[in-house]
Amino acid sequence: MAESDGNRLWDPERDTPKVRPQDPLQNDPRAKRADLHCHSRYSVFKYFRRANTRDCYSDPEAVYRTAKERGMSYVTLSDHDSIDGALFLLNKHPDLDDFFVSEEVETYFPETRQRVHIGVYGLDERQHREIQRLRPNIRELVPYLRQEGLVFAVNHLLQNYRMKNVAARYIGEMIEMFDVFEVINGAMASSNNRVTYQLVDTFRRNGRRISMVGGSDAHTLKHVAKVYTVSTADSIPEFIENVRNGTCLAWGQEMRFVDLVSDIYLLLFAYYAETRNDLQSLEYTSGDKTLQLMGRLAGIPTAISGIPAAITSLNYLKQIVVSKGIGWKLSSLIEKIERGSPS
Repeated sequence: MAESDGNRLWDPERDTPKVRPQDPLQNDPRAKRADLHCHSRYSVFKYFRRANTRDCYSDPEAVYRTAKERGMSYVTLSDHDSIDGALFLLNKHPDLDDFFVSEEVETYFPETRQRVHIGVYGLDERQHREIQRLRPNIRELVPYLRQEGLVFAVNHLLQNYRMKNVAARYIGEMIEMFDVFEVINGAMASSNNRVTYQLVDTFRRNGRRISMVGGSDAHTLKHVAKVYTVSTADSIPEFIENVRNGTCLAWGQEMRFVDLVSDIYLLLFAYYAETRNDLQSLEYTSGDKTLQLMGRLAGIPTAISGIPAAITSLNYLKQIVVSKGIGWKLSSLIEKIERGSPS
């Protein structure tokens, strides 16, 4: 596949990947790799939507190109509650046969408001619309995903865990509800990933059929495809089906803390760099543009003061505290879950 007129994405006959990660399946000619968790500029930061902030400023084409350069056989986008980036790429390059549509869905347990992020792979526009309708209630969403035969995974199991909830009840319900877990997330602390892996692997060794996947959770191009999922497959449908049945593995390495902080400031710089384009855009009303400008001006002291770095530090510390706390009582948690007494 090749494009002309400056729009070529990646041509296996002409381009050599800059990075070829090592993995235990590298000698298998059918081994395929895909970063199942990465974002594009269509991931909007919903908490400041009126200010037009985004979780990512990477163009879908740039994400695709970077993933291919780094050795990915298949590419997907998992934007927050959106498939617009994936559709943009497919509309512009309809001949892509190594790309599939995904999204990261934010859903909740209605009784506790415990937030959960779910990666859904290989969906279509109709399914996306129904997922968005059902996503406020995880107990309605998951049955729909199963009914549709979709493959879906829990992303960063412990990141959003609220410590006031009973850990054994939360984990037990997640293990019962889901068959695929992201055990390596490139943006999580290594202790978080390690405990998630140990937890999931224990249930799998005890007879529970569970699949483990990996994704970079990249919000900048710097980290796309640094973590990925490996499986032997001849097509995208077969690859996704292997994710369902567990004949795959997660591979890669998390970002360092300094990389996470660096990414925050890269996103801030990108946000301010888009000021002129946003103010000239016909998509926004004059009122929207005023709010966007006010938001950017108000954010300057916050950025300069180091608050973004402080918030990132606190979140990273929370990940470590939560994961280590669960890790210390892992055996007792699993015992409680297996005997059905999570309290």
